[in-house]
Amino acid sequence: MVKFKFRLEKLLEYRRLQEKWAKDAFLETTARKYEAEAETEAVKRRRTTALRSSPKAVDEHVNLDAYLTKLDDDQRACETTVSVIATEVEMALAEWNVTKQQVTSIEKLRKAELAEWTLNENRREQSDLDEWSSQRRAA
Repeated sequence: MVKFKFRLEKLLEYRRLQEKWAKDAFLETTARKYEAEAETEAVKRRRTTALRSSPKAVDEHVNLDAYLTKLDDDQRACETTVSVIATEVEMALAEWNVTKQQVTSIEKLRKAELAEWTLNENRREQSDLDEWSSQRRAA
């Protein structure tokens, strides 16, 4: 019996590897997005804590105002980072979906080729068995 050999097996392996890379890139960018969102929340908490403080002197008010301005700038920077990373996440997801689709299409080709090979192999075996049985009857 001849072993099944898919012509595009190496390509399928490479596409699976590309899919793994795309999935890893998606997971990495998603993790970076969550980290950036956590940083944004940390800045918001620091701002809330600073607003709860009650400065007594004018210089404390000035320092608090400067600190709040810095926190506002930090929050805007974090939100910008989150939006940029969110775009990267969308692009990584799209890339992963494309590579998944490529793998799926090659796997469908492999299944179809395997089914055809199995059918032909079964026919050949049946033909061999028929020939063998007719030779045994003749003898």
